[in-house]
Amino acid sequence: MFEKWIELGLKKGFSDVEIFSTRQKSLSIEVYQGKVENLTTSDVNKAKIKAVYDEKLVSFVLEDLNDETANKVFDKLKLNAEALTVKEPAIIFEGSKSYPKVKDNDFDFDSVPVDKKIKYLIDLENHILSNEYVKQVDSTNYTESYGETTIINSKGLNLTRKHNFSYAYGVGIFEKNGDIKTGYELKLVKSFDEYDAKKDAEASILNGLSKLDGISIKTKKYETVFSPKRFGDMLGVFSGLFSGEAAYRKMTALKDKVGEKIAVENFNLWDDPLNEKAPFQNSFDDEGVASNPKKIIDNGVFTGFLHSLKTAKLFNQEPTGNAFGGGIGPAGLYLEPGKDDFDTLIKDIKEGFYVTDLVGLHAGVNHTNGNFSLQAGGVFIKDGKLDHAVKMVVLSGNWFDLLNSIKGIGNDLTFDVSGVGSPSVNVGMLMVSGEEK
Repeated sequence: MFEKWIELGLKKGFSDVEIFSTRQKSLSIEVYQGKVENLTTSDVNKAKIKAVYDEKLVSFVLEDLNDETANKVFDKLKLNAEALTVKEPAIIFEGSKSYPKVKDNDFDFDSVPVDKKIKYLIDLENHILSNEYVKQVDSTNYTESYGETTIINSKGLNLTRKHNFSYAYGVGIFEKNGDIKTGYELKLVKSFDEYDAKKDAEASILNGLSKLDGISIKTKKYETVFSPKRFGDMLGVFSGLFSGEAAYRKMTALKDKVGEKIAVENFNLWDDPLNEKAPFQNSFDDEGVASNPKKIIDNGVFTGFLHSLKTAKLFNQEPTGNAFGGGIGPAGLYLEPGKDDFDTLIKDIKEGFYVTDLVGLHAGVNHTNGNFSLQAGGVFIKDGKLDHAVKMVVLSGNWFDLLNSIKGIGNDLTFDVSGVGSPSVNVGMLMVSGEEK
């Protein structure tokens, strides 16, 4: 089917043509007080046609690609190309020498009756409500995500990748001594059998209880430990620093740091698109370039930027397989875990702060110089033990300083639904602004 449209484009004078096709299928269910408040299904197909005319790369996105629309699209693309006055590298990729094999998740979530999914949510809600400090469950949510991506072009490239997973959570409203907090724990699975309503509720309850009876702490620097998901959030929000596009536009502080030490020696940051612990794997990027595991930071040393076809050509380097969604980003970012368990990570801390919540990640971060100032919630660490919940504070510092002050990396690697993974990390001293005493 796609081949005839590629042939049509070539006949209309385009030197190369590529069709990037996606299918996104999803199911979303929301339950409140034992009743289904929302049930939405979606199955959307889209196609993006990229073509080169007069050494200019142009593209067009549409949902319904057929013989009639294809003919009109190529006419439109030709007009767009003729209107362009700036020439940038116009590349349709012929394919990598080899591609890694990815084991697709073949579990069929459609084979599980919707009634069974709804029952799981109702059971999850009831188990959360069973705790004496839970006043209500704001909502329980279940989501399935299935996707297919196909790239076919005039240079013989023909690739397909898939993702398939689901996740669920219930948001509890907790109250104790007039202190009200929300708590939940997202459960991500690749098979419906991995859900357990009672155990999943216990995780959400534990999260909520850990926030109750928060006590103010004095403003000063504390030895700070991030939970896996919160340090993963930090890795994700600063991942743009590694983009070849940012380097080309001189919008990253790392632009002249390739080969230099930027973190502590045992800090190993991977971009691993094949990691089976992550919610999805990618054997190639959106331009058809093979995606393979690579260290972005190797024992503290910055190894180089992530590149698309365009930025690779601009820097006279090889593309790294990191062109996604029209930009450049990691395909499976994670921090290599250490050997210490959590208790070992905090055992020598006399007074410290364990970060379990972060607010304002995008507004409170300067991606160029690395400064951050974020609202944070968590638990006070006293004499090597988690002691009590801390009222919301402001956590501030500099990302580059933080990378060079890390004192310990845990062994509890955890991936979030975003695809970013991290263990717990002791980042050393950070300024925590609480209440003056």
